[in-house]
Order: sequence, then structure tokens, then C-alpha cells
Amino acid sequence: MIKNTLPLSELLTYLESELISVFGNVDDIRVNNLSSPENASPDTLDWIGLTAPNPQEKAENSPARAILAHPGVRYSEALIQSQKILILVKNPRVAIAKLGNRFFVEKTEPGIHPSAIIHPRAQLADSVCIGANCVVGECRIGRHTVLEQGVIVHNGVEIGEQVIVHAGAVIGTEGLGCFRDEAGELTKFPHLGGLIIGDKVEIGANCSIAKGSLSNTVIGKGTKINSLCFVAHNCIIGENVLITGSSMLNGSVKIGDNATIYSNVIVGDQKCIGKGAVVGMGAVVTKDIPEYEVWVGNPAGYLRANKGS
Repeated sequence: MIKNTLPLSELLTYLESELISVFGNVDDIRVNNLSSPENASPDTLDWIGLTAPNPQEKAENSPARAILAHPGVRYSEALIQSQKILILVKNPRVAIAKLGNRFFVEKTEPGIHPSAIIHPRAQLADSVCIGANCVVGECRIGRHTVLEQGVIVHNGVEIGEQVIVHAGAVIGTEGLGCFRDEAGELTKFPHLGGLIIGDKVEIGANCSIAKGSLSNTVIGKGTKINSLCFVAHNCIIGENVLITGSSMLNGSVKIGDNATIYSNVIVGDQKCIGKGAVVGMGAVVTKDIPEYEVWVGNPAGYLRANKGS
């Protein structure tokens, strides 16, 4: 994390669309760090999440001079007497994340590490960052995309702009769809399709994403896939989908926009998960899941409507 000493007013200007109210005098207040609430200090920007217990007490007892909170926290006499700044926003977690990414995350410099192996016909934007020991095939990679160390990108892959692929991921590998003939001998189905990854996608460390067999595997804009996940051939993943660690999507799975799949989920071949649906941790999906429903268990079944929709 970058140690950045910034005027609080600059942070508030950046958060303008998130702000509900600001109480106290922000003049001459500077912030040099973001931290967890339990590690707050006078110069950090503290924050109180929507589900934090005793939010008023936490705000009044915080050592920080500036506090992000939800509208349930009042600018009480205790806060006034201590001359604290109370910043009310719609969602403090979202606000603190935006500030962290904008002002405190160290930005990766463009460039290609000398140990990387790049196909001569690879089409790379000037602003890409290719880390140590990467292997990049005949593919296309957009602006400001980062491949961390040891990433392998196979031929026929298209990666959009501002994508992050973390260390050790294998992108565009062939799947292993096999069929038995009458004698029981296995025949592998050919993989002639590609893999298309939209803008602002993030793929975690040691993931494996297969290209399509006769059509493309597609990962939509803004989707985030955590470490150790497997995405098989011909999967179509919508935009802003969250898939957390160690989940597995088998062949030709379709996932709608804004769906959430928690850790260690297995989704069977050709199953569909609807827009805004949530699949609970460890679930095994053997049936299609409608839009805006929460499913859990093995085999996964309906729990409730997704109230967050």
C-alpha cells in the first residue's frame, strides 16, 4: 500500500456521488492511511460498515479524526466535542474500497519482463504489464492489462482492457471433454473455439480457464474470479459476476449478470444460473437456478429470494 498524505477534502470530492452528509470542519484535515477499524489512528480514515455492531459507540470511540459511516450513525454531542468529522455515505465498504483503489493501491508500471516468452504474432497494447516467466501465445491483450508472474495465455485468447490475471493462472487451455466409443476407448472432443475475456475482469491465482470446443468461452465485463477456480469449455459468464475460491464450472455452464457463486461450488454441465442469483458455499448445482434466487446444499436447492436484488 502507498503511504499517501492527502487532504480529506480531496477524498470527499472523489466520493461526491456516494456522499449523503458531511459533519464537521474538514479544513486542514489530512489522511495518510487506510486501515481496518480496529487499527485506526488519528491520521487514518476510519469506517463503520453497514452490519457493524454498536456503530454509534464505535464512531464516538474511534481514535480517527475522520470517520466514514452509514446514515444510522448520528453526529452526536460526543463527536462534536471531540471535533471529529463524520462522513455519511450509502455504503461505507464500497466507499472505502473506491478510495483505496484510487489513492492507496500501488499501480503496476507497464512493461514486459525479460524472462517472459511472447509469441511474435501476439497483439499487445503498449500499456500492458507482463510479469516474470509468463508465456503468451498468439493472442490479443488490451490496454492496462496485467499478467502477474507465471501466467500462461494460450493461442486464440482475447483479453480486454484493465484485466488483472494473478500469478500462475492458465488462460485458454484445452479442456478434456472425452467420449467413449462402443469398445470403451476414450476420444477427446476437439477444442477449436477461443476464449474472450471482457474489460475489468480479474482472475485469481492458479485458475484454469478453458477455451471453447466449437464456440467460445466468454467471461463478461467486470467479472471477478477468485483463486483456484476452474472454468470449463464453452462457459458463458455474464457481467459483474463474482465467483469465489475453488469453485468449478463444468462445460457449457451459463451464468447471468450480477450472480454470486461462493467458495467450493460445483456447477454441472450445461446448467444455467440466472441473473442476480446466489449459490451458497459448497453447493453442488444439478438443476438450473432461476434469476434472483438463493440456492444452497448438495444437491443445491432453493433457500429464499435474493433480497439484495
